Amino acid sequence: MPTGRGSQPKKPATASTPPDPPAVDYRALLAAPTPRAARAVALVMLDALEAAYARLGNRRDSEALHDFRVALRRLRSWLRAYKREVRDSVKRSTLDALRTLAAASNDSRDLEVQIAMMAALAAGTRGHSAQARSARRTARQVRLRLAAEKRRADGAFRDVRTRSYAPLVARLRRQLARYSLRVVNPATTNVWAQTASARAIVALERFHGSLLAIGGEFGDELAHEARIAGKRLRYTLEPLVGLVEGAREAVVRLKVGQDLLGDMHDAYVLARILRRAPATEGGAALLARVERKRRAAWSEFSNRWVTDALPALAADVRRAADTLAESAGAGVEIERKYLLKRLPPEARGAARQELEQGYLPGAKLIERIRRVTEGDTVNWFRTVKGGRGLVRTELEEPTTAKVFRAFWPLTKGKRIHKYRYRIADGPLVWEIDEFLDRRLVLAEVELRSPEQQVTIPEWLAPHVVREVTDDDHYSNFSLSR
Repeated sequence: MPTGRGSQPKKPATASTPPDPPAVDYRALLAAPTPRAARAVALVMLDALEAAYARLGNRRDSEALHDFRVALRRLRSWLRAYKREVRDSVKRSTLDALRTLAAASNDSRDLEVQIAMMAALAAGTRGHSAQARSARRTARQVRLRLAAEKRRADGAFRDVRTRSYAPLVARLRRQLARYSLRVVNPATTNVWAQTASARAIVALERFHGSLLAIGGEFGDELAHEARIAGKRLRYTLEPLVGLVEGAREAVVRLKVGQDLLGDMHDAYVLARILRRAPATEGGAALLARVERKRRAAWSEFSNRWVTDALPALAADVRRAADTLAESAGAGVEIERKYLLKRLPPEARGAARQELEQGYLPGAKLIERIRRVTEGDTVNWFRTVKGGRGLVRTELEEPTTAKVFRAFWPLTKGKRIHKYRYRIADGPLVWEIDEFLDRRLVLAEVELRSPEQQVTIPEWLAPHVVREVTDDDHYSNFSLSR
């Protein structure tokens, strides 16, 4: 039976060269505002989806369904990665419709893969022994049953796409064609290069976290989640192939790892099918061969790919992200920082948060995980930062306690613990940080532009030692070490 997860065809796990991006001036888009670039790339992906869709009616095109699903998954992953930039025009109902279309193709594609695997098993069963003849009979019976199920699944998928595909694509094109962008200062507009840099690091850490969750367990569910996280990282990087060093190499490494996890998943699904077949000596022999294939894929992935390819993959992604960050120019976080003699009395009456944060490995782009406790409420965040001084790249998103716990051990030796007090003063909000792991108090104020003038308020001025905005010793990352 199909699993509904949408297995993909497996090619040999070799480091083949990924295709170049479609003919579009992605290099020029790197300097464009992120909302514009995100939509431009999505429209290219939508064109690829339409080209794949046109092939679905050709029964002799054995790769049509696979290519359609890959194009659809690539588009959905992209819109998911850039949901902040497209949500003002791309409606939630449109994203839900894309998910429904993808789900409608799951059974048809899963059965296609399983039928091909059964055919390969049968072809590999030679000889005239009773066991060999029994295995071929079992394989034929299972293939006939799967073929009947696939005909029904194909019909159901055809009904869904005939009804929904054309209006869905037309609606998405209209929504991607427009966006609004509020520019306070053109010098600080968030461009795609800096956003792509941060998103690549976030996707890498998500993939890494999914691998940590697997541990040494030989199981399917967690491995499948890791495979999905790897695909999302790969689709984030693919438009950057040919633009920055490291992107192409990372995509190749990810493809190899995904194929190994896919082989394991497909063998897992086929083993379940064989267990439900009538018990025969030949069926047991087929099941044993499938289990060996599954264990071989897991061993290759866990013992070789994770050991050899994963560190190189992380280095490739960080190299690409660093290059993007350097080319992006000004960042989006603009703040001034001051060293204080002591905690101002005014802070005692302000709302207080307790912050525990740690830093994952990195150089120019640093990812931080943070637990924020305010009264009885606890929240968790992941933040990627790049650059130094007054203007820096920053991308933050909420996360979960589970993710925080998974990553926290990796921050050992790079942590800080502090109270934060927020005090409004006119149009500005001052944040006073009282460190709990050392004798240190800092004040920060976020600005709308680098040119904005700051007047230190009277309640704060007596406690200021000096400005330390450009002093790297007082960055949170440096303090954590």
